[in-house]
Amino acid sequence: MQMSNGTSQQITEFILVGVPGLQDSQNLLCIIFLLAYFIVITGNLLILSLVILDQRLHTPMYFFLCHLAVLDIMLSTIILPKMFAVFLLNDKSISVAGCFTQMYLVLAIGGTENVILIVMAYDRYVAIMKPLHYHVIINGKLCVLLAIVAWILGHMVPVPALIQAMPLIFCGPNKIEYCYCDYPTVVSLACEDVTAVIENAFVAAMCITNIPFLLIICSYVRIIKTIAGMKKDDRKKALSTCVSHLLIVLIYYFSADLLYITALTHSSTQDTRVIIGVFAYILAPILNPIIYSLRNKQIKQAAEKYLAFLFRPQNAEPLVTNGEVSKIA
Repeated sequence: MQMSNGTSQQITEFILVGVPGLQDSQNLLCIIFLLAYFIVITGNLLILSLVILDQRLHTPMYFFLCHLAVLDIMLSTIILPKMFAVFLLNDKSISVAGCFTQMYLVLAIGGTENVILIVMAYDRYVAIMKPLHYHVIINGKLCVLLAIVAWILGHMVPVPALIQAMPLIFCGPNKIEYCYCDYPTVVSLACEDVTAVIENAFVAAMCITNIPFLLIICSYVRIIKTIAGMKKDDRKKALSTCVSHLLIVLIYYFSADLLYITALTHSSTQDTRVIIGVFAYILAPILNPIIYSLRNKQIKQAAEKYLAFLFRPQNAEPLVTNGEVSKIA
C-alpha cells in the first residue's frame, strides 16, 4: 500500500489463511476442532472439579495439576475461537494489535506451563528423594509462592521477543499462512530484514525450553534410581505418580522443540508446521487430563466416587463424611 508521498503505509490488519491446502475442507476442520475444544474444556474442568471437591486430592501435586488444567483451557480458548470464526464465518481478518496480543498470550501461557512442569518435577523429586521431610519442604505457603512465581515468570518470558517485534513496520503482504498469529510467521512479514530478530527469539526459546527440560530429566534419572531400590508396592505407588508427569513433560517439550526448529530451518512445509502447531497447542491439552485420568489411581477413584454419588438412591448416605481428611500423594 502506497501513500501519496510514495512512502509505504503500515497495514492495520492481518489475514489468517487457516490451514494451508485444506481451505476446501473448512466445515470438516471446524467439526474436528470444535470436538477437540469440547474435549479440552470438559476434560480439564473435570480435573479441576474432582480436585476441588475431593479432599483426598488437596495435595501439592494436584494443586499444580489444577494450574496446568487452567493453562490448557486458556491456551485452547485463545487459539480456537478465532479459528472457528475463520472456518464458519470466513472472518479471516485480525488487527495488528489483536494479533500481537494473541501472540503474546500464546507465548506467555506456554512459558507459564513450562515453569509449572518444573515445579511439579520438584514436587515429585522431594516426595521420592526426601519423603520424611516432604511435609516440611512442600507446604501450603511454598505451593502458593511457587504458583505465583510461575505465572509471573511465564508472562515475563515473551516480553523481550515482543519488544523486538513491536517496532517492526508491516507494509504488506499481510497474509499469515497459519491458523493463528505465530511469532516467526508474523515477524517474517515485516518490510525489513528480520533474520536477527527471529534467530534471537529462537535461541532464547530453545534455552528457556531445553535447560528446564534437561534439569527435569536429570531429576528423573535420580528418581528412577531411587525407585529401583524400593519394595514392589512402594515402587508401584511412586511410579504411578511420576509416569503421568513424565509423559506430559515429554509431550510438551518434544512438540515445543519441533515447533521452534521447523520455524527456523524452513526445511519443512507449511502444512507440517500447522500439524505440529496443532499437536502442541490443541492435542497436548487434550492428552493431559486423559493421561492423569488413566494413569492416576486417586483421580480414577475420585471420578468413580462422584459418578456413584450422581446416580445414588435418594436415601443413600452423604458423599463425604465429616471425618474425611486429606492425604499427601
